[in-house]
Amino acid sequence: MQLKQHLVAYVFQEPSMDPTQRIFPCSGEEERVNRSVVEPAACNARVGGFFPPLTGTFKVFVNPKPILYIIFMLQILRRKAQSPFIQVIVVIIALVFIFWGVGTNIGTSNQSAIAVNGEEISFQQFQQAYDLAYQQLSNQFGGNVPKGLAESFGLKQQVINQIIQTALLRQGATAMGIEVSGDEIRSLIQTMPQFQAQGAFDIERYKTILAANKMAPTKFEQSIRFDQLSEAAVREIGRFGTVTTEYEIEEMYSQQNEKIAVKYTRISPTDFVERAVVDDAALTAWFETVKDKYKTEPQLKLKYLIFTFAEVGDKVAIDQPKIEEYYKSNLKTFKLPEQRRARHILLKAGDKDSEELHKEKAAQAALVQKLAKDGGDFSALARQYSEDTSKANGGDLGFFQAGQMVPAFEQAVFTMQPGATSDVVKTQFGYHIIRLEEIKPTTTQTLAEATSQIAGILQRKEAESLAFQLANDAYEGIISGGSLNKFSESRPDIVVHQTDFFAKSNAPAGLKNDPQFLEKTFDLNEGELSSLIKGQSGYLIVFAENKKEPEFPEFAAVRATLEKDYRKIKSLELAEAAAGDVLSSVKAGKTFDSVAQEKGLTVKESGLLSQNTPEGKSDFPAPLLQTAFLLSTASPLPATPGRAGDDFYVYTFLTREIPKMPENSAETKKYRDSLQRLKQQQLLAAWLRHLETGAKITKHPSL
Repeated sequence: MQLKQHLVAYVFQEPSMDPTQRIFPCSGEEERVNRSVVEPAACNARVGGFFPPLTGTFKVFVNPKPILYIIFMLQILRRKAQSPFIQVIVVIIALVFIFWGVGTNIGTSNQSAIAVNGEEISFQQFQQAYDLAYQQLSNQFGGNVPKGLAESFGLKQQVINQIIQTALLRQGATAMGIEVSGDEIRSLIQTMPQFQAQGAFDIERYKTILAANKMAPTKFEQSIRFDQLSEAAVREIGRFGTVTTEYEIEEMYSQQNEKIAVKYTRISPTDFVERAVVDDAALTAWFETVKDKYKTEPQLKLKYLIFTFAEVGDKVAIDQPKIEEYYKSNLKTFKLPEQRRARHILLKAGDKDSEELHKEKAAQAALVQKLAKDGGDFSALARQYSEDTSKANGGDLGFFQAGQMVPAFEQAVFTMQPGATSDVVKTQFGYHIIRLEEIKPTTTQTLAEATSQIAGILQRKEAESLAFQLANDAYEGIISGGSLNKFSESRPDIVVHQTDFFAKSNAPAGLKNDPQFLEKTFDLNEGELSSLIKGQSGYLIVFAENKKEPEFPEFAAVRATLEKDYRKIKSLELAEAAAGDVLSSVKAGKTFDSVAQEKGLTVKESGLLSQNTPEGKSDFPAPLLQTAFLLSTASPLPATPGRAGDDFYVYTFLTREIPKMPENSAETKKYRDSLQRLKQQQLLAAWLRHLETGAKITKHPSL
């Protein structure tokens, strides 16, 4: 069985440490958290590549001693990285708590956050699951999602549901008599790299590592068996949903490839702006209902010290011997792969375009290819026929290396000689004719060519360390001096920046361009000195001299903006009412065209559209297609006008095209697989709902 991703721990920990006070070792922030979760790639990068690359998600626990102690230990480990003793230590570190996952009941809390039929999940385990889910959500939005925003997505409830369903899966598997055999457990263990030596399982290594972590083999194997039960249940339940009939496949094909056409008209609020009546009484009354939207932003008045890597780096001189040493040690990174410069002519035809369009473009491409082969000026042909943005410069794509173009295009280019013109090459973008202009062979940058680049790398590296030292010295000076003002008097060489009141939207460039700086700065209260803030660009120390909380503006101060916004809202209401009037008239028996003509509206026909027609392919809005596909000859009109953006649409059914799957179609397997997955998901969801209905589930009130 495939082993579920487990949570691994790197440990620099003393038995006496408080388990609720741990320092996050790999994030670069000395932030105290409770069993934090980090991505392994980030952790591997920050420990200098010493630990072997790991996949999955890892729990990290670290000694609460000063961070310098950890750095000192890591330096020793790096220097001795090739020592057999150190390598064994690393494996032991990686194995500690490796199979400690949610549901194994190894928590330290006496209270349970959730109990499912008597199986308890501790607050500690719930927090681990929540932190992981939060990190995944945050990563989707660039790594900066406030906890409050995360909760607007219902993140906590999602984690609770996931924990409950996983527990039910395990319990359901046990009730059905599903077991994970000893042979399967042994097979899993034997494939784990931690227990292998020279590519093969080593029983002595297995025993030694478990013994070093005070873990008996039986307990270790039980942990694996426990975690495999839920996966086994999913597989077993899925086997009941694997039968699909030809009728179901044809029905799915017809539904997904069905097309409809509608007749429609658009009613825009811009046509009603001048009709929106605005008077002071109505505007004043409306302002009272929406005044929260017009509150001012919070504002700060600051004094701050900033130590940017760029400014500090400018003062760092890099000796030539260091540059030469770096060049020799990293010679592979200065190898430049073969590059090729090509021009192309593209006749566009995508995967979702009709067969007729593909035939037309393929024929046109063949004609252009013949003109090029017969000696035509390729650049001129590209300007005349190409449908790619590169047509303006004669189809020139510049230099590129292997891996930068789509496979079919790349295969053609890298088998050509300079001056040659390709046959017609088909890709997902359409039909290409390619001319190879020039080849740059594989080369290695000389030391002279790479000197500037290397100097920048070394400067940045030294600047990061020096910037921290300068900022830390300044921070200690402020603390020992008692205030930022006293520190600045004693250190006139350090520039103290001072601002007037500003909001986030008009912050000074040095703060605005660094998200961490801006976020941490606006977390301060009036009269508060920040800690040492590390951002993307350097280090910051801030003193909040004054803070203005958001205020409600006076009516007169925002009247012009209010009137503009009020007119927009009223014009939307008028446009919606007009669309509703058109729809009501058609439903009452008038023809669509006559009502549109009466109202001075333009009528259009969409042409045949599929449910997957992308936005922009038709003037009829893609967001309205789902409702449009519910229409029919018997029921040709929607219940209400459709809205896309600020515009309203009234539309009526014209025709429907339902294709049949061609015999022996190559897509049959794709549709069968999709149906099987859908059935398995539906069956599993129904089974879980059944288990949950009869389960005794309790949640702590604090959740």
